[in-house]
Amino acid sequence: MVREGLANWRVQVPLAACLLLVGLLAFLVFRYFLLTFTVAGSVALILAPVQRRLTRKLGGYSSAAAGLLVLGCTVVLLLPLIFFGVILTQQAMAAFEWMRPHLEPAALEKLWRETLPARYPFLMAWVRESSGGTAVPAASEALGRLTTAVNGFLQLAVVHFVTGLMDMIVFMMMLFFLLRDGAQMRDVLRGVSPLTRGQETEIIDHLSKTVKGVLLSMVIVPVAQGIVALVGFWVFGVPSPVLLSVFVFFAAMIHLIGTPLVWVPTGLYLFFWASPTKGIGMLLYGALVISTMDNIIKPIILKGAAQIHALLAFLSVLGGLYAFGAKGLIAGPVILSLVLSAYRIYRYDILRWRHEEEDASSPALSDATLREPAPALRSR
Repeated sequence: MVREGLANWRVQVPLAACLLLVGLLAFLVFRYFLLTFTVAGSVALILAPVQRRLTRKLGGYSSAAAGLLVLGCTVVLLLPLIFFGVILTQQAMAAFEWMRPHLEPAALEKLWRETLPARYPFLMAWVRESSGGTAVPAASEALGRLTTAVNGFLQLAVVHFVTGLMDMIVFMMMLFFLLRDGAQMRDVLRGVSPLTRGQETEIIDHLSKTVKGVLLSMVIVPVAQGIVALVGFWVFGVPSPVLLSVFVFFAAMIHLIGTPLVWVPTGLYLFFWASPTKGIGMLLYGALVISTMDNIIKPIILKGAAQIHALLAFLSVLGGLYAFGAKGLIAGPVILSLVLSAYRIYRYDILRWRHEEEDASSPALSDATLREPAPALRSR
């Protein structure tokens, strides 16, 4: 027995070392594609039912079905990105050029001493008394920092455009093979998985519902609000409507503040600088249409999706964006889903199994013990 154990030890240790080395080398090779693979796997998981139905309609040609789905995803994702990207770049540069002369100290001084007092004398008198004469320097400094931040953001967007395009190509390739060969990959992973079939099914089902719920609530709903905001900005004649609608998209992900972070300053801008009627109309449109879209759309599109607390969903998306960039929109919810699935398995399987073992091993109380009163309860 000792010799057999020693022989097994001599074989297992080098084998484990080789496996560890090979795994490390594989990680070094594929680490740059792990996030893209995670995003593609999540999308493939959501599109798997569509892939199966399309394969049956095409007579079993899974490659053709996967190719059509990838082509559809490319059209849905790439064409709007190119269209809005060109418009967004043009309007961002135009907005930046428009902002530059208005942020000069002389322009702010003229606005503060001539334009605003002529239009709103009572309001400006109250502001001057409240600020003690420091409003102009503070506003100039704050707007100057905002201009620098916007300029840096635009430069960073141009730098990352090529990288994003390459990631899109790799994503589409991964999505094709995951859609076509997903069932075979799942069978291979099940062969080495220590989990039971029920646990695997629960993880996959919970992952699919979580990604669907977070993706719809944190991406689709903000997109809808951005489109509605774009219509309002165009109707009321707001400068750079596409740029502002993109800001609405990102603001809609922040549940505590939301879209008023964009449409309230826009309405105030129209009220003070353009037309009070347009400003009031923009504020009413934002309150009655843009902000209420969230409550109208979510109950409709979230049927069958996992119900996750809004704070967890928000933190998963925000943390994913902070840690992984744009891929974190899906990578964050995927990680959250895996954590919640592990918690559910631990709570409903491992703890229940442990409690059942404890109940089975605990000695049963005898009838004499049950009939014998406790010493403290005996009557004296």
